[in-house]
Amino acid sequence: MTRRVTVPCVVAVLIVAALLAPERAQAGSSSRPVGSVIITGEVEDRVLLTFDQFAALRLHLQEQTVSVTFQSGQSEEHLTFTGFLLYDVLNHFNPEFDPDVKNDKLRFYVSATGTDGYQAIVAWGEFDPGFENKQILLALTQDGQSLSQEGVRLVVPGDIQGGRYVATVDIISLDRARQPVVTSIIP
Repeated sequence: MTRRVTVPCVVAVLIVAALLAPERAQAGSSSRPVGSVIITGEVEDRVLLTFDQFAALRLHLQEQTVSVTFQSGQSEEHLTFTGFLLYDVLNHFNPEFDPDVKNDKLRFYVSATGTDGYQAIVAWGEFDPGFENKQILLALTQDGQSLSQEGVRLVVPGDIQGGRYVATVDIISLDRARQPVVTSIIP
């Protein structure tokens, strides 16, 4: 079952964004509060959360801490992040998998887009405990310091390069890979 964003959902997000606009305007940015994140795509509960609202998920989700090392340019970074597992966050907002399709969740990926437009992709199977079980994090702190003035950060432990460490995450979207187009190779 594929679910599309309906006009009422889009209108609701726009209304919430408009109501929150003064808070971000004071911070000198666009129309949403600094550090806010939209969770959207193939989830039942699409939301716009301020950084504090996102952090309040600790009432429902367990915080995790990961220490990572990765290449960034010519140097090696050694950092510690605390936040929520991407798997737990998405499950909290009810992903829409088709129970009638074998391993339907393996057809999904998550895109994390930063406020600067930078984007990285992770496949559902990478972080699902039944498959690779990579502890991919949506971080609230870096080395003990809150990321509230920047925003949530995607952290992908085990990556050699830091390219999928998306800073100032603006949008987390769970999407289904498109169906392959099959063309006949027989004339």
